[in-house]
Formats: sequence, C-alpha cells, structure tokens
Amino acid sequence: MTVPSACFADSLGSGFAPVNSAESGAMTRQLSYHAIVKVKKNGTYTDRVAQCIELLNLHGESKIEPFTEQYSATLSSLKVKKAWIETRDGKQIPIPLANIFVRPVPVSHGAPMYSHAKILSILPPKMSVGDTLHIITEKTVFKPYFTDMYSSYWNIPESKSTRNNSVEVVAPAEMHLQYAQRGAWKTSHSIYGAEEIIRAEMQVHHAEYPGLSTVGERQYSPIFEVTSFPNWAAVGTAYWKRANQMAAVTPLVSKVADEVAADKSGWAAQKALFSWDSANIRYVGLELGVGGFVPIAANKTLETGYGDCKAHSTLLQALFNAKNFQLYPAIINWDNVYNLPPLPTPFWFNHAIDYAPRKHLFLDSTGEYETPGQLAVGERDKPTVVTGPHPRIVMTPGAEPSKNQFVYAASLVLQKNGTLTGTAQMRTMGWWAWAYREIFASIPPSHYATVMSALLAPSGGGFGSFQPGDPAVLDKPFHVLAKWTTPDFTKVGSYLTFPAPTGPFLVPSLAEIPNPIAYLAQVAGPLRRKHPVETYLGGVSWTTTIQIPAGYRAVYLPVDEHLRNAAGSYFYSATFHDHELRLHYRLELNKVVYNPKKYQALRDLLVADLADQESPLVFRRA
Repeated sequence: MTVPSACFADSLGSGFAPVNSAESGAMTRQLSYHAIVKVKKNGTYTDRVAQCIELLNLHGESKIEPFTEQYSATLSSLKVKKAWIETRDGKQIPIPLANIFVRPVPVSHGAPMYSHAKILSILPPKMSVGDTLHIITEKTVFKPYFTDMYSSYWNIPESKSTRNNSVEVVAPAEMHLQYAQRGAWKTSHSIYGAEEIIRAEMQVHHAEYPGLSTVGERQYSPIFEVTSFPNWAAVGTAYWKRANQMAAVTPLVSKVADEVAADKSGWAAQKALFSWDSANIRYVGLELGVGGFVPIAANKTLETGYGDCKAHSTLLQALFNAKNFQLYPAIINWDNVYNLPPLPTPFWFNHAIDYAPRKHLFLDSTGEYETPGQLAVGERDKPTVVTGPHPRIVMTPGAEPSKNQFVYAASLVLQKNGTLTGTAQMRTMGWWAWAYREIFASIPPSHYATVMSALLAPSGGGFGSFQPGDPAVLDKPFHVLAKWTTPDFTKVGSYLTFPAPTGPFLVPSLAEIPNPIAYLAQVAGPLRRKHPVETYLGGVSWTTTIQIPAGYRAVYLPVDEHLRNAAGSYFYSATFHDHELRLHYRLELNKVVYNPKKYQALRDLLVADLADQESPLVFRRA
C-alpha cells in the first residue's frame, strides 16, 4: 500500500450559511489514516501509520497540540519517521526533533502507578484553521503480551470526523487470523503464498455526539478487528495460565487466611477474607512489561501491602484456596461499555475481579468499599471472561433493585416565616452503599457542611451536616443521618406553593450527580435514543413528611400514580391530613442498560417521577 505524502483541505467559504444539523461541527478532522501491520508467527509485529489531521476550529488546537500516543517501553518501541505541518497555501513546515519527546505516563490522582508505559508527544508549531498535521510513525512490538498470538482492533469514536481510513494486516497464513467489522468498514482478504493480507477501508465517517447518559462510544462506534484467538474461552485460558500460578498457597498466605477466617466457615469466612483484602491491600497500578496480564504473586502482595486489580484478584483467590473455597479470576471492563467486540480479544478489558462459581457470585476486592458479593457502578450488567479450568463468558448481575437500594425517610417542618428544617435517615445497599461509603470516607467531617450546601442548592439552598455510619463495615447497609435548614424556602401568605424538596442526596454514576431531578432529566430528556442508555438507580424508596403551618388546606397535590412496564415500576402518593403532608414514591428499574427499543418504557417511568417531583404543591389559608 502506498503511503500518501500529502493531503489537502477543502477551501473554506466566507459569510454566513444556514445551520446544517447533519454536519458534525467537529473541531478537527482525520483527513487520512493508513496503517500497515506486519505480523510474525511469534506474535511480534511492526505497525507503520501515516496520518493527516486537519484543524477545523481554533478550539480544536488543544486536541492535537500536543499529539500523543502511549506504548509500553519494555515490550515495544515507537519512533517518529516524519512529522510536519502543511499550511492552507501548501507550505510545509517540518517539526523539529526538539519538539518530539517521550515522557512517563502521568500518575492519576489517588491511584499511584508503577508503569513501564511511555507517552510519545509531538508538539507542532502554532496551527491555523485549515492547516494539516502530518505524522508518520513506526511501532515495533518485540515482546507480545501473549506469545504466538496477535490481536488488535481499530475503533473510530462516533464523535470523531474522519476520512480515507485504511488498515492492512500482513501475517503468516498458518496463524489463521480471524477478522470482523462493525459499522462502515469494508473488509477484504487475500492469500499470497505463505502470507495472508487482511484489509479494511472506511472512506467517510461523520462525527455524531451522543446524548447524556449514553453508554460509552466504544460500544457502538465503527470497529475493525483482527485476532488469532479462536474463541473467548481461549482468552480466558491465556489469562488463567499466567494468573493461576501466582495464587499459590504459601505459608504466609495460609497464615493470613487462618487468622482472618478464624472460626468462621462458609459465606461468613468468605466475607471476612474479602473484607480483609479490600481494607489491607492498598491499590497501586502496576503495568510492568507483560504485567498488564500477569499479576504479582499473592505472597509478594502480602509482603508489600499493595497491588493493582490483578494483584487483589489473585490474592483473594489464594486466600480462598487456603480455605478450600473455589474462586477464579475474571476480566471485565470497569467503564460504561457493556458489550463485547465482534471477535475475542483480551485487550477489550481493563479490570480483574473474581468469580465464585458455586454461588454464581462476583467479588471485587480492589475497591475498599464494595459490599461483598455486590458489584459497584461500572461493573453491572456486563459480559466477563471467567477464567479457570472451564473458561467462558458470564454476565455480571444487572440492576437487582432489591439489592441495590436507596431508602430515604425525611421529616420536615415548614415554619411560619417560610424556613424549612429537616432531618433525614438514608439507608443504602449495594452500589448505593459503595458510592456513599466512598464519599464519606474521602470527605473530612469539617467539609460536611460544604457538601450539604452543595446538595441543597437545587432545592432552595441552606445549611446543615451529616452523621454517616462506618464506611469500613462492608457487609451491612450503610446509613447516613442528615440535618439541615433552608431559610426562605417559600413565601408564607394566603397561599403556599412549593415543589417537593428532594433532599440532600447523590445519585450514583461514574460521576455522582448531586441533583436527583437533574439526573432524571438527563436520562429521560430525549424523546428517543439512537444508542443504549445507562442508569444506576436500581431501587429508590423516598418518603418525606412536611408539617405545614396551621390553618391551611390542600388546593392541589399530584394524583396518585402506579405505573408498571417492561423497564420496571413507579408508584407515587401524596396525602394531607391534620397539617401533615406525606409524599412517597418508589421507583424500581430492572436493568442498568436500556437499548433504544426499551428506552420509551424507561422514559415513561422517569418522566412520571420527574413530573411528580417538580409538580407544585399548593395550599390555601382557610
């Protein structure tokens, strides 16, 4: 395949033009991307890429300045063969070597990391709209993660504007590579002597921007994949061969298991082992050579007191082995992607947990605050590769609203001057408990008042504080007591009018949302969806009683509602008796991810909830 030496941007028109919603409005455009991958039988390969990126908008400059690419310095090398800028008038400006540098992967906040990964950065000169960045790189993988195996995929994010893409994979025919695609990729296959050539092309991909709460782009974006793994069981076997030997029951492992389990047996002993691993082994990212798929030995993890997700998974397996409990590692995505790619590959996953086959139970001891047997946000309703002697795909549990539950009970008093005072008891289970334990373990008590003010802001503001339970207790529901005051909540006159105060609580997600109404609106806003949506509500039972000043009667309260459909159920009631207003709703969602066909049922439930929460409550002085 010929690597193009130049690409040209269309000239930009002048003046105003009608808005065309079919156009993406992307800030940059990949004008060309051409990769040639040459694979050897042992799994090593070279990957030469020539690409050209056009700057469409000055705000897009930050997306390509600097241009970066990550690689493992112990497994591969990455070199820039040529890099230059071509201006709109055709002038070529070479990028000097001084502007090309390599640096370590930055450490993320709160998660220290030891890594051999490096980032290649190319800092081009100042670019103008219409200029193009040209880069030719060559990556050489001299030590594969899995010997004699090759697997890779090319994913074009839905939000990326790109043109003229091609990938060519040349490999020994005896490797029997599989290939597949999703989206607009066009594929072909040919054999020349002892080599096979797999080629994929995509001419045009327009950027599209998904709505809020949509699953991750990787779940539905165009993808081209090539792999030598024959099936998902082979992926599980490949990981198991590397991980199982690291879970050996050494004298130290046996000693710790005996001390932690003590006289407990069965599930009580398993919970104790899980809780000890979670509490006593500090999370530290480890990406050392093939360590991306080879865990640190359990004995070593006990000696050092730290490890990554693979180390946690392997240690828990070893502790279970010491007490004759079955437990196998499982690999999963901890993000908002809920499906598998077209073909089996280990590189789709970024997290390791454990699976207890006799209980059909998943355990993730990496996080410090997960309830034993209840997975956190980002791990639910997902396919995992369970390893062990019988590797296979196993889905993690879905919403389970009875186990992932938030119970809120508030008692409020509306005073004659319009001030609202309140006390609320919150009981959390499952992923709600995980989220709340993490929150209150990370916030110092001196900061509670600030958090309270932020959570009260959407419903009138105010001040107060919290009294949380012990976040280190993992096998019981997590409780929080909240007390607050909202001055000038409403005007008190001939009429009283106000919406139901939602209260100071967060909705769990991969980024907690401090406004329950905003969360409902975010998920249920669009009339229809092109892609699946995710929602981490599970089961919510919300009850608030408000003492109204004497002398008022209810003029308008929302009507009682009881809605049940394919997405779950919603129940609402509002009663007023003897100066006490009682509001109650119960929402149960039976899934985490809803595809576009099921979205309408989900939206019906959430819109009903949203309407009741935002509805005015009207009282008139008798």
